[in-house]
Amino acid sequence: MASEPTPSAAPSSPPSPTPDATAPYPNPNSYAYPEPHPYPNAAPGYYYYPWVYAPPASRLGTWALVSMICGAVSIATFQSVLAILAVIFGYIRLNEGRGFAIAGIVTGFISIGLTILLIALYILYFVFLFSALNTLPD
Repeated sequence: MASEPTPSAAPSSPPSPTPDATAPYPNPNSYAYPEPHPYPNAAPGYYYYPWVYAPPASRLGTWALVSMICGAVSIATFQSVLAILAVIFGYIRLNEGRGFAIAGIVTGFISIGLTILLIALYILYFVFLFSALNTLPD
């Protein structure tokens, strides 16, 4: 009966692993992105992410806006002084508010062109009027 085990000599089983106190559960996302470096004074489980600053907002050029307004008013009222101011302010402040400055330059030149056209038509009107008056019989 040498082949029968004795009750005092029980088969040995492998020792059960003792749980680690610092890591009770394995990280299920060990294949995911690495975790960032914790901030030294952060609460447990929270990490510090540095602020990401947005680029500075483009400055609204006041003179470029004035240029656009002068150009629009000069078209509506046929004032060539405002058109000239619109062109001047637009060229001076082209780097501040580019869209407004270009709008002021364009509307200023349109107003100057319309003013020149209206002056030319006014002159032609009087030329034809006086030439028609000279052909009338006495």
